[in-house]
Amino acid sequence: MEKIIRILMLSFLTIAVATSCSDDSHSGDNNSVAPEQDELNVDGFVYVQAKGKKTTLGTDDVSAKTLERPKMTAEFTYDFYIGRHEVICRDFNDLMRKETGVKLSCKQDSLPAANVTFYDAVLYANALCKKHGLDTAYDYTSAEFDSEKHCVKMKGYKFNPQKKGFRLPTEAEWIFVASKNWKTEQSWNGANSGSTAHQVCTSKNAGNICDMAGNMLELVNDRYATFRDTTVSNFVGSIDGDAIGSCVVKGGSYLSSPTAMYLYSRGDTYPILSSTKGDYIGFRLVSGEIPDATWFTDNGSTVSAPITPLIQPSELRQLTSSYNAKLAFRNDISGNLAYVDFAKTAKVVEIEDKIDVYHPDISPDGKHVAFCTSMEGVLKESEVYVRDLNESGSNLVKLPVENAAIPRWRVNPNGDTVIVYVSSARNNKSDDFMKESTWQVKFSKGKFGTPQKLFDGAYHGGVEKDNSFGISSSTLLRAHLTDVLTGTDVIWYNGEQACNASLTKDGTKRTLFLDFGGTRGRDFVGVNYGVHERILVADSTGHLVRTVASPAKYTFDHTEWAVGMLNGEPSNLIVASLTDYNGAHRQLALVNLDNGDVTPLVEGEELWHPCLWVWQDGEDHPKPTVDVDSAGAYYDNNAPSPYPFAVVELGMRLQSFWNQSDKIEVATFGSSMLLNAVIEDSIKSYKAINMGVTLSDIHLFDYLIRNYAIPYAPKLKYVVIELSPGFLYRTYNEMTGPVLENSPGIRYDENHLSNATKNEIAALSQEQQFPQVLLGQQYLEGTFLLPVGEWGVPIVNVDLSLLPFDSPSLQENLEKIKALKKFTDSKGVKLIAAIPPRNPGYKDTEAFDPYGPSWEDAHKIIDAVKNMGIEIFDEYKDGHHDYSDEMANNPNHVSYLGAAQFSARLDAFLKTLK
Repeated sequence: MEKIIRILMLSFLTIAVATSCSDDSHSGDNNSVAPEQDELNVDGFVYVQAKGKKTTLGTDDVSAKTLERPKMTAEFTYDFYIGRHEVICRDFNDLMRKETGVKLSCKQDSLPAANVTFYDAVLYANALCKKHGLDTAYDYTSAEFDSEKHCVKMKGYKFNPQKKGFRLPTEAEWIFVASKNWKTEQSWNGANSGSTAHQVCTSKNAGNICDMAGNMLELVNDRYATFRDTTVSNFVGSIDGDAIGSCVVKGGSYLSSPTAMYLYSRGDTYPILSSTKGDYIGFRLVSGEIPDATWFTDNGSTVSAPITPLIQPSELRQLTSSYNAKLAFRNDISGNLAYVDFAKTAKVVEIEDKIDVYHPDISPDGKHVAFCTSMEGVLKESEVYVRDLNESGSNLVKLPVENAAIPRWRVNPNGDTVIVYVSSARNNKSDDFMKESTWQVKFSKGKFGTPQKLFDGAYHGGVEKDNSFGISSSTLLRAHLTDVLTGTDVIWYNGEQACNASLTKDGTKRTLFLDFGGTRGRDFVGVNYGVHERILVADSTGHLVRTVASPAKYTFDHTEWAVGMLNGEPSNLIVASLTDYNGAHRQLALVNLDNGDVTPLVEGEELWHPCLWVWQDGEDHPKPTVDVDSAGAYYDNNAPSPYPFAVVELGMRLQSFWNQSDKIEVATFGSSMLLNAVIEDSIKSYKAINMGVTLSDIHLFDYLIRNYAIPYAPKLKYVVIELSPGFLYRTYNEMTGPVLENSPGIRYDENHLSNATKNEIAALSQEQQFPQVLLGQQYLEGTFLLPVGEWGVPIVNVDLSLLPFDSPSLQENLEKIKALKKFTDSKGVKLIAAIPPRNPGYKDTEAFDPYGPSWEDAHKIIDAVKNMGIEIFDEYKDGHHDYSDEMANNPNHVSYLGAAQFSARLDAFLKTLK
């Protein structure tokens, strides 16, 4: 059965391939390869002259996948070396057995190294660098390994393009090389390989650089980035990729149809993740510095200074007790607001406009962010703005006053959400300080109210809710102590220099601040220390009560309290910038006063003014009926599911279900074969919903029908389930279990979903965003439909003897279908089984399809379902169907044209049942 699941990931490769270079003996182009140069002094690498040249990424073919369009030009200002062939088993094992202990099981030493993860390739590249005395191109803080010692996760992963060491090729480098000798029919492919890998450089198109088409699907260095109709210099992909770390892969494999390999293709039938292993996945290396590398961001801009997340949402939850956390900060390189929504992903989003952003502060509900246009200690005009905290930064609103700085949100005792700000945040050492003032303004429904003066003095470090206490810093630590009517301004800390003060949000009136190695601070700490090397905390009377040291080689800056209350207790969490010995603000970190731990959150060149917001139940956040951390959250980007793309699709399907549950009359449930075949709007007779999920089976169909469709779709008349005989040999734990168990929303619904809570859960489900890049690898934009491909080569690499009709798992699943039929009948809903079309060439093989079983046993299974009284909608017809090549995407899935025909016929079939 394990082999069956592996085939699910390998079977239908619709891989298209890339562009690249070779020598004149294999192309009529200008020679771009000069093998006589050997400055690298490492065997097996070929020198590529790319400087001043260009290549083409992507395509303008409208039938191509979203992430393969549009065509984009990549130019190079450098040369590089590339491996003549894919890394082979002998070389991988010789190096990595010493490095990590991993050992590939290889039939021959000269076969390509396979069943390696992206991170295995990274570690191999680093190890090869060390062997030859070169700088490593990849950094990371820690690595995780599976039971076979394959690397499946890297914390703090970072690519350094300026290093000259070994690395994976960029997509542009790979294409530049491959395009010079692109002959797919001469590759090792599904038509001639015998469904197995071959020794490197043995195909008919082996030349100076071998096997870029076929043999092994090759990992490249880039994270997914959406192409643009432009020219990009030294392109290295997306700044952070998608939410689940999908890899770009190139070249097709020994399972691919030669006519379905394209230079522009970037993926597999299913996403290849950084932890994915496969018999058909390998890699080759390059060497060479990439000067002035260019990354793309999600919002359409280019950057040369990426910001790298250093913590995963699950790790942050360990520290904050909530999935629902957001980090906002200033990217001082661009002046823009950047943020991470840890409830969705660890991806850094930057909101670009012409407004300089300082001191961002996230609203109590987490939906907005306030900021100003100048910073603490500067005598400069400043404005305060509020915008939605989303990728577009929508609904930008300016506070209409002459001068405003350092905004801080709070919820007043009367329940009003307000922003406290000051008229100036300039140096507070002069006598003019009391001529400035502190204000508050209500913010509701996207609009500012009328500003109200609180008192004289610019107390921008925070003001207590009853206005009895306020803090200011830069360069003195000043406290406002008042009964509202009469104010008292007090200078604390012996009048020594202080800055970055922040008043805690938990009512304890504690103030944190930084100093310059002052006498008072050194006396309290008991040792000498330098500027900003200590966070100091004072109580409500100004006496020092706590301190924490900066980590080695760093100092603190831009310190702020991070959380008001934590689990009902005052929080001791602080967020701060970490400054290196050059004065660059390299990291943002979470600091725990209780134990002194400093946990890096993100890394970049200049990261300023962090604000960490965490949802906490309390007076600022009335406790909802349902748990906002889990309800409606059907996807957790850090869940360890082996099928994260299926979890995403399930989440999207449930989000769609809740959006229209009261109208649904027909619901279809299937794997990707049915998901890609049913167009909801083409079912004209009834209101239909497609609940298909990639790789799913009867266990998931049964679960969703019993727990969602029947109870909460009151108008439901018909349920259509996919009938793929090979999938009926699976147990719950093979696919459905890992998908359901890694969906927080599903787990929550099992214990809390009812008619009383369904509306709130449905509303919360609409707020979740899903990593669209994941879906864009295979689907046409905004749909679950596939582009035109072909039926290709029918590949059978399942052992049919393991799939007998008397298999216990098969018989148990047939009983499950029978019980489901009884259940739907009892609810007045008709159950239908649909067999979607697949490659007609399987009729000439021994297997029903790539998953088996034999034709004889498949017919027994179909007959057993018929005998239960279930209507069969069969568009496969044992391979004798009329779905042409243009109606196919690959051997097991229809294209959007095939989906149109399938949906129209399903609609007609349903009409006959009236």
